[in-house]
Amino acid sequence: MTWRGPHVGPAGVLNIVEIAAQDPLISSVLRGLGVRAVDLDDVCQDVVLGAWMSSQAGRYRPDRTREPLDTLRRWLFGVCRFHCTHYHERAFRRREVPVDDPWAATGEERVDPGHVGERIDAAEALMAIVGLPLWAREVLVLAALGHGGTEIADILRIPLGTASSRLRLARARLARKLRRRR
Repeated sequence: MTWRGPHVGPAGVLNIVEIAAQDPLISSVLRGLGVRAVDLDDVCQDVVLGAWMSSQAGRYRPDRTREPLDTLRRWLFGVCRFHCTHYHERAFRRREVPVDDPWAATGEERVDPGHVGERIDAAEALMAIVGLPLWAREVLVLAALGHGGTEIADILRIPLGTASSRLRLARARLARKLRRRR
């Protein structure tokens, strides 16, 4: 066993027709890995194109001891898993709003941002943020800019668990500071 996997053989090159012929397998694997029906065609196309590009780059190294179709299907399963990981991490999937007017879908009245009772005094909030440690300010600013936990971890080059903990702790500290000032 090597770092490349259980076998090191010559790279095989597949054409796109061979990969596209496995579309039923790819679709069923993607459904099993949690891809929504509305996104299935797009992710399937990503898998076929990604598998073809990977094959052209020499990353398809078939095991000569197995049946060729079995080897191809096993390799495509790995490509599907890779693309599903990226599919589930995409920010636009997490923040998608499927209606034109989100307030209409909730049945709630719109909140007037200018209403005195609903407005946070910006100067107090800024002073509370300035009083936080640097690590807390970093994660709060990144979260305010719309970055999710994975993106914050990537930007700050820290583990995802650490980024999530820092964000939770920073929000709690900011809430305590704002409560004290009122």
